[in-house]
Parts: sequence; C-alpha cells; structure tokens
Amino acid sequence: MLAAAAVFAALYGTPYLGIFFLFGPFPKDLAAPTFGFLTGSVPVLAGSLLAPRHRLVTAVVLCVLTVSLAFSLSLVPGAVAGCLVAVGFVAWWFYPRRTVRSTRWVGRAACATFLAFIGLVYARHADVPACSDPLPSELTHALGTSASRVTSFYRYDLGGFFDHEWLWRIDAEPDVMALVVSGLGLQSTHAVSERFWKMPPQYWPRSMPAGAEAFQSAAFSADGRGPDGPHYFLLHDKTRERGFVWFKHNF
Repeated sequence: MLAAAAVFAALYGTPYLGIFFLFGPFPKDLAAPTFGFLTGSVPVLAGSLLAPRHRLVTAVVLCVLTVSLAFSLSLVPGAVAGCLVAVGFVAWWFYPRRTVRSTRWVGRAACATFLAFIGLVYARHADVPACSDPLPSELTHALGTSASRVTSFYRYDLGGFFDHEWLWRIDAEPDVMALVVSGLGLQSTHAVSERFWKMPPQYWPRSMPAGAEAFQSAAFSADGRGPDGPHYFLLHDKTRERGFVWFKHNF
C-alpha cells in the first residue's frame, strides 16, 4: 500500500512541476526533457524503492506505465532516459554484492551530474552560448527585401501558454532598425520599465545606453497583459547597432 501511494503521489505531483518547467522561468529548451525525465524516473523510484519485494520487476512494470503516459504528453525521449536511469539504479541498489566503494563512486557521480545540470540550467537561463536564429515572420514582413541586411538575430523564449513572450536581439545598421520601427508600427517613448533591464539573457542591456532610443506599440504594457494581439517594446542602441525587442503575443 505504501508503494502504491508513493507512485500515485509521484504521478499526481510531477505534473505540477511540469507547470513550473514549461510556463515558469525555467529555460524553455530544457523544460520538456527535464519534465520528461522526472515523469519517467520519479514514479519508478517511488514505487520500486518502497516495494516489499520484487523491486526490479516493479521498476520495469512502472517504467512501461510511465513511458506509456509520456506518449500522451509528448515527453517520450526524456521519460525513456529517466526510466532507464531509475531501473538501473534500482538494479544496482538492491544488488546483493553491492560494495561500499561502489556506493561512494555512484554518490560522487550523482553529485557531479547534479552540479553539471545546475550549471547547464544557469547557462541556458542566461543564453550562454547564444546562437543566431532565423528571422521570425514578424520581422521578415516588416523588413521586406531589407531582411537580408540583418547581421545577426537572437531569440529568447520567455514562455507562456495562451499568451507568449519573447526577447529579440537584432544586430543591424540604423536605417534597418528604422525600418523595423516603422514596419512594426512603433512610436517613440521615453518610459522604460524596470523589468526591461532585468531580462535573463547575458547580452541584454542593464541600463540605458548613451544615445539610445526607445519605441513601443501603442497598447504595449510592461506591467500588465494588455489587449489581445502582438505588442512590442524596442530599445535601439545606436552605438553598438543593436535593437532589443520585448515581444508579447497575447491570445
């Protein structure tokens, strides 16, 4: 009964973690794999470690069940990895000839892996290393034939469900940035929200650059949702020839 209750609690509680991974500040490119890994590993470990006997068989059965569940959530790769790790751990933990030395080595490896994962999460949260992305349709439409003049473009996903937010960095000459401003229908503004300077990417500005200009959509709201539709806030750093865009797309 204890093992069954633990499995139920794991299956019930893991989706709540998924809300944090998928819609919270967790790096979006790591969200689905991490959620899948926990979906596969936590129920297997919870049930098999507390099972009174036949623990390895219990782990294998739970592995099949959690992978089947992962199919409905489109989390199969992460869930399969989590299940394999969990089953391997159960097989090793209850191995009759497990030694103290092997336990120490596995503990050290687990700690090193966890620390490496924390480092990876921080690196992806800060977008390090930043990789150039293709221009989104909103920019290609705004720039038209001048889209090829954008030197580099970086997109950072802030997440969301019905409403979604992104951060863009556009490397382009001032006349191209002027086309972005006009193409997106932005108007000049002197108000820059404090939230703008606290965005996660390591390449994001932390204060107003000298000679920079700010623009925004008429209905853009930094502190609230705003109306439905796309809304933009753009900071043009003329010295470094970069534009920083906070893009909200409300359902």
